[in-house]
Amino acid sequence: MRLLTPLFLAFLILAAAAVLSAATARARRFSGWLHFALAVEAAAFLVWTGIRAAAGHGMEEAVLVRLGPFVVPFLIDGLAGLFLIVIGVVSAASALYSVRYMEYYAGYSLRGYYFRLPLFVLGMAALVTIDDLSIGFSLAWQIMTIASFLLIRFETRVKAAVRAAGRYLLLMELAWALIVGAGILLGGRAGDSLHEIGLKAAAANPAVLAAALALLLLGFGLKAGVFPLGQLWLPDAHSAAPSPVSALLSGVMLKTGIFGLIRIFFFLAPAAGPGFDPRFWGGLLAAVGTVTLFIGTLQCVKQSDAKRLLAFSSIGQIGYIVLGLGAALFLSASDEPALAGLAAAAILGALFHVLNHAIFKGLLFLTSGSLLYATGTKDLNRLGGLVKWMPVSAVLAAIASLAVAGMPPGSGFASKWTIIASTLLAGQGWVLLVPFGIVALFTSAVTLACYVKFFGLAFTASGAEAAAAKPIREVPGSMLAAKIGLAAICLAQGLLPFLFVRLIAGALGHSVGFAMGWFFESGAWSRAVGASASGLRIESLLGPAAGAAVSPLLVLALLLLALLLGVWLRRSAGSRERAVPTWLCGYQTLNESTRFTDRGMFAALKNLFRWTGGRTSPKE
Repeated sequence: MRLLTPLFLAFLILAAAAVLSAATARARRFSGWLHFALAVEAAAFLVWTGIRAAAGHGMEEAVLVRLGPFVVPFLIDGLAGLFLIVIGVVSAASALYSVRYMEYYAGYSLRGYYFRLPLFVLGMAALVTIDDLSIGFSLAWQIMTIASFLLIRFETRVKAAVRAAGRYLLLMELAWALIVGAGILLGGRAGDSLHEIGLKAAAANPAVLAAALALLLLGFGLKAGVFPLGQLWLPDAHSAAPSPVSALLSGVMLKTGIFGLIRIFFFLAPAAGPGFDPRFWGGLLAAVGTVTLFIGTLQCVKQSDAKRLLAFSSIGQIGYIVLGLGAALFLSASDEPALAGLAAAAILGALFHVLNHAIFKGLLFLTSGSLLYATGTKDLNRLGGLVKWMPVSAVLAAIASLAVAGMPPGSGFASKWTIIASTLLAGQGWVLLVPFGIVALFTSAVTLACYVKFFGLAFTASGAEAAAAKPIREVPGSMLAAKIGLAAICLAQGLLPFLFVRLIAGALGHSVGFAMGWFFESGAWSRAVGASASGLRIESLLGPAAGAAVSPLLVLALLLLALLLGVWLRRSAGSRERAVPTWLCGYQTLNESTRFTDRGMFAALKNLFRWTGGRTSPKE
């Protein structure tokens, strides 16, 4: 009960932010700072609540709260705490970034923007703390969906944005209907918690249970953006929205779908008893995740619009998370302690990637906003050389690009490595997961190609000065501050992964009803997954060679040593430096015909996988 007070205070502050910021929207910058002040206060309450819950001070069972004529169950356990932390951090960064970024939309009133943005955050926070599939869930879902729909169509004069928002609203309402329908099918009534619905599911016909779980997978999968459902709405919606909204859509909102999948398959379904087969549903989730990460990432490499590239990349990264969840569910069905240890590694990797993706993808979407703000375009073919004018943004973009590509010691490396290693090591017990791990490993290389392209064409290739609509300069300090904050967290996640793995393990151990809760509550997970300042180690216990380890700090030390060695070798030769114009492959002047463009980058790879599709613009 104690955690409900700060949660409701956060809700109240967000509601006040919506009203007060909208009321003062004529003073555009004042309204932005007012919104930020209230949003960061609400975020502090959300993060504090989340940390307390993850540390073991959360609820052990749902608490009924009367909201007007309705009674709604709230549950703030360790799992909900993790997602509240994510919501609080990214929403605060987006609020700070919005203050100056929204100057780009000088022709639009900000009243609607500042009214909807805090309600969007409120809806997401409510969704991860309300513990039913009926009235409370519907209320939170509709606040989140309608607010985000109106934010996506903020540029009402752009037909593509209006179409994308309409498609998004239609599909999100379909997802809501599927989820609520599944709850009704299982016998759930208004006010029933997920635990109570799970107990009713135990008495359900196996065919009815399977149908309900399929509906829930479709509903939450549609929200999370898994293949092929994500392709129906995600690229167009994320690229149409203002960049701070895109950061919330990709960094946070997609994770509400992941949260739903965890609640269903690791809390509700196991309570149904023998009618639930974790091997079947785990294998299905792992297969869906593998296809999603493979197709989404290959579609990503074909994009030339910066925000569409990031949007397709989000689909691919969600695939890694779903693969980890599926592998954990599949392996948890085994009586072998070794495989149970790998199940723990897989769920830890999946949730670690939730935290990582929220930060680095939020940072990348804010970076895409900086490109648009500084140059007036998101087209990578019309950018290039921005490191000269935007050096701070370039460094921050490089940090995020290394993280999402899974390059050590970037944050994505540790979480992807944990997911992939758990699937490959499982091959000594269950060969089924090994092909999924191999595909995921290959796709990591494709992800690197995507971000070599993103960073290279935007910041290091030549030519933005020939295409920019206005003089190029670094973005304002408040926009940089928001990105620097996210980049600092990103670096901490990459260099000190053990802190976050322990946080996640503690949160799962304090989530009553979690199918693998005993493994985390007893501390048995630490025998299979070593997490210390020296790095991470997975020990499957299946044999003397069945283990894998990684040390981000050691990797960083080796990289620095190699850099110092390179500097010493260059100086030892006594060579002199001289400044010369950029070589244009024999051409004398820079123009559109002599610039390096997207068409030639990874052309063979794109041609080989052309069958994977992936529209490159909303008009196609």
